[in-house]
Amino acid sequence: MFSARWQIDAIFGHKQTALELMRKWEREIGSQAGLADLNFRLMTGSIGAREATIESHHEVESLAQLEAFFAKIAKIEAHAKWGKELEPYVVSGTSQWQIFRIVD
Repeated sequence: MFSARWQIDAIFGHKQTALELMRKWEREIGSQAGLADLNFRLMTGSIGAREATIESHHEVESLAQLEAFFAKIAKIEAHAKWGKELEPYVVSGTSQWQIFRIVD
C-alpha cells in the first residue's frame, strides 16, 4: 500500500480560498475519478511545518491504481479548469507529489 501526497503552499492570506478550492475538487472532480476508494484526506501545516502548506493524501493499493486514477482525472475537462482557478492562490513552484510506501 502507498500514500500519494500532493503538496502546495498557498500564497499568504489565501490559504482558506485554496482549501475551499481543494474541497471543490474533491466534490466535483475527484468524486468522478473514484476518490472515495482512496481514503482521501486534506491536511495543513501546523507545528514544524509551513502554515501555508496544504497536502492531499490518497491511499492506494498499488502504483497501478494511482496511475489509473491519474488517467481518469486527466480526461475530466473540469480538472484543467480547476487548476487554472487554483493557480492564483498557490506559490509558484511549490506543487509536488511524494509517494510513500505504507509499512504495517
